[in-house]
Amino acid sequence: MLNFPYKSRKFLYHDDENIRDYIFKGYTIPYLIDNNKNKIVLLDIFKWKNK
Repeated sequence: MLNFPYKSRKFLYHDDENIRDYIFKGYTIPYLIDNNKNKIVLLDIFKWKNK
């Protein structure tokens, strides 16, 4: 993720190319690619549950 931040899919709930989500073992981790500061900012970590 750190070497290729645009490799993950675009986040479904935002129409911004710099917001992506990474899926790992059932968890979704949306993150923002901040090109101005050369950083990746984690926005949330959540797991979808079927209720």
